[in-house]
Amino acid sequence: MNSKLWMLLSVLTFCIVAIGVKQINTDVNPFQIIFFRALIGLITLLILLPKKTIIGSLSNIKQHLFRNLFHLIAQYGWVLGIVYLSLAEVTAIEFTTPIWILILASLFLKEKITTKKVISIILGFIGVLIIMKPGIELINYNSIIVLLSAICFAIAHTATKKIVKTNSASDVVIIMCLTQLPISFACTYANWNWPNYSDYFWLILIGLSGIGAHFSLAKALKKEDISSLIPLDYLRLPILILAGILFYNETFDTTIIIGGTLIFIGNYINQKKSNIFKRNTKHSL
Repeated sequence: MNSKLWMLLSVLTFCIVAIGVKQINTDVNPFQIIFFRALIGLITLLILLPKKTIIGSLSNIKQHLFRNLFHLIAQYGWVLGIVYLSLAEVTAIEFTTPIWILILASLFLKEKITTKKVISIILGFIGVLIIMKPGIELINYNSIIVLLSAICFAIAHTATKKIVKTNSASDVVIIMCLTQLPISFACTYANWNWPNYSDYFWLILIGLSGIGAHFSLAKALKKEDISSLIPLDYLRLPILILAGILFYNETFDTTIIIGGTLIFIGNYINQKKSNIFKRNTKHSL
């Protein structure tokens, strides 16, 4: 398949993960969902990957643990958001992750702040304000949790940029599963609620779709530059808006569309290689 088809498959499988979480009984807490996702993902990888490729160097294990801790926190907030907010709102706020990566990379990786990065950040924050509507109505506590989870995802992704210099993608995913499996179990053990039979179907689907989404995304990015693929990722928003309206009686909120679009435009401007924003010193701030 070409890169755009891989990206579309990634978009669809990420949407399946979100819908799967929405379908699960609310008695199953977020850490249980993360536990089953890690368990199913680990089993799948151990079956599919050649044994010689499983876990390379562990010299940077502290970096893996740092990344996986923030990724776990991010997943918890994301799952909580899916349960209590609309699919559209969670997805729109999640689109701020690349904006936070820009800020973190500038602060900790010493990456240069350019004009288009500043524009991207400004558009992203305006989009968040439109979605969360501070001052117009009471900000939903769960919206703040999803926003914090986006920041944690950004920290995890920023850490990944350093880890993949010495480890393969399969190393990152397997160590993530091995790390998050016992931690998520420990966090949910005292309040464990056995899923019902229909929940197991969705938990398995979440685990398989999660692995499929990351694999498809990796294949897409390997074949083509990210700037040409970002517009396809935006398809998640209309797909999940439609799913929310059809299956969960969610209302159509134009502010989510407007805010999500501004966030998307900000991300696209940052990734797009154009003659308008050349990377040179006169554009640096």
